[in-house]
Amino acid sequence: MNIRELIEEYFKMSRYVALGTLDGILAVMGVTLAASGVASAGGLEISNFAIGLTGLSGGIALAMSNAFGSFIGERAEEARTLRELEERMMLNEGDLDETIIHKQAKKRIYMSMFTHGFSSFIGSFVPVVPFLLIADKLTATMTTVAFCFAALIILGFYLGKVSRDSLLKTSMEIVLIGVLISAVSFIIGGSH
Repeated sequence: MNIRELIEEYFKMSRYVALGTLDGILAVMGVTLAASGVASAGGLEISNFAIGLTGLSGGIALAMSNAFGSFIGERAEEARTLRELEERMMLNEGDLDETIIHKQAKKRIYMSMFTHGFSSFIGSFVPVVPFLLIADKLTATMTTVAFCFAALIILGFYLGKVSRDSLLKTSMEIVLIGVLISAVSFIIGGSH
């Protein structure tokens, strides 16, 4: 598979692109904003770079978890589908192993793993970049919030286009989820 085919296959798995990107943005935004809030509320001298690395480490853990979770879940689903097909075809269990059907199933498993994990990893950069590049905590926090909500709006438009649903409605749903997570992160991290 060349790079062009990989990119095409990647975007065909819009479910995992959306899930992973949303996970990366929202989970890491929560971790980053909570870490920033705890540092500020506690009067701790923690650099923005350290806060950014905290968020990024959470993003890497999330990406790996999503990738391997996808692998395990998709592998079980594809194996069940293959076994059911063998039953309907009155074949012995395992007779379809190493056939074209089996190889296509393996490709779907690995693509879902890659797509979900990579999308989570890319999404996790949105909330941490301001903390890695901006020294002032308030400016980094406000920039992170702005970046995250801009990315959520773009993701909402992408999902609206994929689902052929209202772009505005889909974006608003995703933004409302972001508002909820931001509020929870603020309450936990910075409201003391």
